[in-house]
Amino acid sequence: MKYALFFLTLIIQSAFSCEVELPYQMVVFSNDKSGENVYKTKDCNSNVTDDLHQIVTSLQGRIASYQLKEMMGMRGHNLQIMPLSVVVHQFRAMIRDQIPLPAGVQVKETASVNMPGILSLSAGDKIEISCSACLYGIQQPLNVTIIGFDGTRQSVLATADFKKMVKAYRLTSPLASFSSLNDSDILKEEYIESIPHTDIITDMESLKFYKTNKPIKAGEILKASDLNAINLVRAGLKTDVVLENQMVRIKTQGISRSNGTIGELVEVYHPQKNKKYLGKVIDINKVLVEL
Repeated sequence: MKYALFFLTLIIQSAFSCEVELPYQMVVFSNDKSGENVYKTKDCNSNVTDDLHQIVTSLQGRIASYQLKEMMGMRGHNLQIMPLSVVVHQFRAMIRDQIPLPAGVQVKETASVNMPGILSLSAGDKIEISCSACLYGIQQPLNVTIIGFDGTRQSVLATADFKKMVKAYRLTSPLASFSSLNDSDILKEEYIESIPHTDIITDMESLKFYKTNKPIKAGEILKASDLNAINLVRAGLKTDVVLENQMVRIKTQGISRSNGTIGELVEVYHPQKNKKYLGKVIDINKVLVEL
């Protein structure tokens, strides 16, 4: 009796479960609900298609239908899915594979133009992507060519938002005002999206020439506006002078006429030769004069 009830339950569930037919291949431009138009459904309510769409748009690669069925079962849905497997292409991944992006540039978001958020393809179709006028900013136009298994070609348009990633340093512990940054253990290197009109510190070697100009909390990204340059050369003190061109490099000494931070120009007087040099500060008590 128990087994009979079990099989009866299965039959009833099967009879009332919805059926979904998916394309053999899908290119996901976005998770916009317009992409749900590519699913052919029978006896399915909107909750089923919404949850299926959420799952499908997060996948990449070949997926077996029984795996999709199990994922949907975890959300409380009983459905039949055809075909036996599908291939899901994330358009962002396809761009990275087919277009040689400049160093540090990544794809942020993509969108289709005048078509659903998911492109349905037949089993043998292929996709070619080109970006002839890309400036790698927001809403850059992309040409998508669909090459059918029979050699036919069809073009559609899409857009992509690109983001520039830059090296940055995040503080692992707080710093007080006028603190030096010689201890590399307080900084964690990572890559972040560039921030417009913000000069982010990207070179740890140069940090020894700066001190903080305000308290900085742990977890914040280090910016140029957080720092003040240290006077590496001081007026009235002996200073090393490097005279250099493509052929020669000569070292001498003199007396600095002013204070100077890294990269600044200062005048250095050589009393024995009664000569003045204008050089760029490159280190502690050292300037470079390019001949």
